[in-house]
Amino acid sequence: MDFLIVGGGISGRLLQLELEHRGVSTLVYDNAKGNSSSIVAAGLANPLVGKFFTIGWRATEFFADLDGYYSEIENRLESSFFRPCAMNRIISSAGEQNIWLSKAHQGKYVGFCHFVDKTIEGIRSPFGMLEVQKGGELNTVNFLSACANKLSTVDDVFQISELNPSTKTYKDIHYDKIVFCEGIEVSDNPLFRDVIEVVPTKGELLEIETDLQPNGDIYLGGVFMQHLYDKRWRIGSTYQVNDRTLNPTEMMREDLTVKLERTLDLPYQVVNQVVGIRPASLDRKPILGEHPNIKDVYIVNGMGSKAVSLAPLLTKEMCDFMLNDTPLHTEIDINRF
Repeated sequence: MDFLIVGGGISGRLLQLELEHRGVSTLVYDNAKGNSSSIVAAGLANPLVGKFFTIGWRATEFFADLDGYYSEIENRLESSFFRPCAMNRIISSAGEQNIWLSKAHQGKYVGFCHFVDKTIEGIRSPFGMLEVQKGGELNTVNFLSACANKLSTVDDVFQISELNPSTKTYKDIHYDKIVFCEGIEVSDNPLFRDVIEVVPTKGELLEIETDLQPNGDIYLGGVFMQHLYDKRWRIGSTYQVNDRTLNPTEMMREDLTVKLERTLDLPYQVVNQVVGIRPASLDRKPILGEHPNIKDVYIVNGMGSKAVSLAPLLTKEMCDFMLNDTPLHTEIDINRF
């Protein structure tokens, strides 16, 4: 085996797909029954971030052809899981409107978003919206299922005690390189827990039923609103640092509903609440590279909630690094720690 990959979330699978595309053999170890932030993730790719209308880090590169990238993977996996869509960023106050007006002339926003003064029945938008382009949504369940069906996978818990990096063996498997794409589980990995610090970030999501008519767009306000099917919508999300508990909380449910009611002007019913633990780094940048002391042991981590948009390009850069010794960007290289 050329590459053994530990973790079959979004980043692990996109890395596997890129490596296979380059003609090397791979095997993913993934416990499908374990909690995964990828499984419950909304799967949104949004170039506009934060309350100050900021174009995301390296957005021009990450969003250049995101639709084409996922379309090619859909063909390879004979499945459907990515949908390009507009995102309506609701301007909720005169203050936010002024923030946007102070930035609207900047060239970096061209092609990413523009102001629209439109009314959508059931949505509160007295100050208008920004229509955000080049984004999309990944159906993470469909994507991960397609990967499990088509790609080399072992559905089992990876036992780090069975790994011998010196002989490059795991149980009876011999590999050339091993890549850990474990998400928050890397905090329990003895190879990396003293090298990096990954911050667990708990996110809670609601599912509601409401009569809001879907038109294919995502609504972004105090919460995001993503249509699932029929009358079902996903509402998110919360952000709790250093919390790895998997139980939904009443406090976060209330926080989400309060914010939802500032956006949604229709009756609704909460029908479900789910939890995921996202991996984040201290500087909010992904963590990629080779272990500083152990050759051919690598890591891909820290994508947070942005794996859908960041991982396609970053896994290509990681493959260039592992196969061709092409240096990684210093902003993401593990050596920055």
